[in-house]
Amino acid sequence: MYLIKYCLSLFAICFAATLQKELALPDSLGVPFSPPTVSSVSFSGNGCPQNGGKKTVSGGWRHFSFTLPDFAASYGGIKPTSVNCEAHMRLVEGEPGWRVALKDVWIKGHLALDPATKLSQTITTYYSDNAANTVSTVQTIANSNTSPLTEDVTLHTDVPRDSLLWSPCIGPDGYVGILNVNFRIALTSAATNSYAYFGGGRNVTVNEKWGWIWKRC
Repeated sequence: MYLIKYCLSLFAICFAATLQKELALPDSLGVPFSPPTVSSVSFSGNGCPQNGGKKTVSGGWRHFSFTLPDFAASYGGIKPTSVNCEAHMRLVEGEPGWRVALKDVWIKGHLALDPATKLSQTITTYYSDNAANTVSTVQTIANSNTSPLTEDVTLHTDVPRDSLLWSPCIGPDGYVGILNVNFRIALTSAATNSYAYFGGGRNVTVNEKWGWIWKRC
């Protein structure tokens, strides 16, 4: 299994082992950060249809992850060339005086790329109470070799600190808001007879995991 981070060329892949952050120690005021509670999660998009396979959610806020059994995109195949899934997470019971932000997204799946094909991944986040304020990160993987690639992979998006989308400052009621995270895969090729695929495979189901960061208001 490969961990792919900000990949601009298939054979110039950057490898990293990034551990999910643990709870913060008490700050200078002596008040520790307390994670909010995930009160509900729902999904929308052609990669996670409401009438599709069961989406399994696990981990709570600290280790939040979910499976997407219907997520599959292909170029030169029977699946759409562009597929997305948007998760809608309602966060409550947060610690007053703190903000949280999505820092890392890991996506597991099976990747197949013929020569001259390319995968583009876009992660877009926004809060429902301010939907016009969005943050998007894009990364690409291109097969510039002369032979096809087929591997189970983990795509890692590390949102730069200067691009983080912070939640509103958590007030006395503990309400954080509804965070929306859209994950989109698009497959393209310079050759019409090429094949590319991202989705579930023989040994892997598409799985998404999130990592967080937090700070004082």
